[in-house]
Amino acid sequence: MTELLSPISATLAPYLACQRWYIAYSGGLDSHVLLHFVWRLRQEALRAGKPFPELCAIHVNHQLQADSLHWAAHCASTCNEYGIAIDVRAVSIEGRGQGVESLARAARYKVFEDIVDERSVLLMAHHQDDQAETFLLRLMRGAGAAGLAAMPVSRPLGRAMLFRPLLNMARSQLEAYAAYHCLESIDDPSNRDPQYRRNFLRHRVMPVLAEVWPAYRHSIARAAELQAETNNLLSAYLSADVTAISDADGSLDLKALMKFDALRQRAVLRHYVLQHLEIRLDRAQSEELVGQFLHSSPDSQPVFELNNGMTIRSFRGRLSCERDPAEYVFDRGLVRDWDGRQACLISGLGRLSVKAGGEFVPRGKITVRFRSGGERCRIAGHAHSRPLKKLLQEWSVPPWKREVLPLIYCDDEIAAIADIAICEGFQAAFGEPGLSLRWLLSR
Repeated sequence: MTELLSPISATLAPYLACQRWYIAYSGGLDSHVLLHFVWRLRQEALRAGKPFPELCAIHVNHQLQADSLHWAAHCASTCNEYGIAIDVRAVSIEGRGQGVESLARAARYKVFEDIVDERSVLLMAHHQDDQAETFLLRLMRGAGAAGLAAMPVSRPLGRAMLFRPLLNMARSQLEAYAAYHCLESIDDPSNRDPQYRRNFLRHRVMPVLAEVWPAYRHSIARAAELQAETNNLLSAYLSADVTAISDADGSLDLKALMKFDALRQRAVLRHYVLQHLEIRLDRAQSEELVGQFLHSSPDSQPVFELNNGMTIRSFRGRLSCERDPAEYVFDRGLVRDWDGRQACLISGLGRLSVKAGGEFVPRGKITVRFRSGGERCRIAGHAHSRPLKKLLQEWSVPPWKREVLPLIYCDDEIAAIADIAICEGFQAAFGEPGLSLRWLLSR
């Protein structure tokens, strides 16, 4: 069984520069094999006097089984035997409209994102059989190329990366490895319950497939790879479309989108939402978006609400993805002193940051405030002051954004309106170093 260690070592080689390897460790056979693999790799490195990343396991207790505390203790004991640190986290599975599997997965990945930092990588023990099951599950849901690409070998995970070093290995290989090394693993009885669709595939469908197509795992893995290539190529074309019809502020020009055919309109809208919200819309949702935003009257301001507090809105022919304004809870009467050097965080709202190289020059004591009504200011280069309300309207700032724009005051005079405009007297003169402002709403 030593022959498996060499390809695993080669697969993991690009991640040797990471400070820490986290292993998603459920205690089941697959994750125990992965844990044993990386433990052996560390042992070889230590014997050779070579540096090796720190190892740490993460065990998520979903609290769905009576033996869950026992399983957590077993994982802690195993890691202690290998000299590997372990972080055990308990989660509560709550929510509606989704199955237990989906809710547990969301809770588990939330834990992973909270723990694994940008200097580390999370290793997961998904294998070729898992990939085949994922492909068929998504096929039965009517997924397109992105869904049928199934699980990627690697992908971003919050601040870090997720990597699946066993994805090209069959479960039978892992079972043989575990038997050879006498690895004790947890047997979760829920993995045999056919009411879960993945288990139904695993125990009822896959054995039948294997009778006629013994190499079905390889065939499905290849199909998933081809779908991933197709999706990557399509994403590149759609990204170019989105860029071509987007404004500097990231909003989408609906008039330009109208020039595309119906199929391309839906695809571009789906990709735009995916880029901005990391939400993948289905066909029905994308058709509804087309109906609401492309076939509505020019004066309407439709709102498409998503179930995570995000909204899709349009104003004056521009589409944008926004957090629901009602979710922003902050002190509108706030007067915040600011040094103009460090980022200014507005709790519940957003972040105002600065960097060198812009045209804003603060003069006097700086404070950050919000609209209370009746403000006037004179924009740099203009002869007269004007009502801020009128200026925001002329600049086509959407109504829902006007109340959450920070105003930068210097000695009680408006010096800048967020990162939109600089007022007279606060613009850098020729050769004078200035600052660049950046206002970012939180999500």
